[in-house]
Amino acid sequence: MILNIVIGLIAGLATPALERWMRSVADSIWLGDMGISDHEFDLAALLVILMVASIVAAVLGVDSSVFLMCFGALVGLFGRRIWRRIAMRDDAEE
Repeated sequence: MILNIVIGLIAGLATPALERWMRSVADSIWLGDMGISDHEFDLAALLVILMVASIVAAVLGVDSSVFLMCFGALVGLFGRRIWRRIAMRDDAEE
């Protein structure tokens, strides 16, 4: 179970970097002037990365949990912002 969270965390952390690469590849290969919005592409990139993460979990023989993997991805993707927000509250209370 912990491995699901770790794999999801890695997927979430990798999303911003891989999203830029995926966009350049997608634009050059098939999207062209299709007109997909940035938010839609960000979501599509996260879903593709989570699908790859689930394949990795299956290859490793991990009993996969979609919820735990998505939770790990959420923490990986937004963890730094959430941590900064919590730290700002602690600083304001002192």
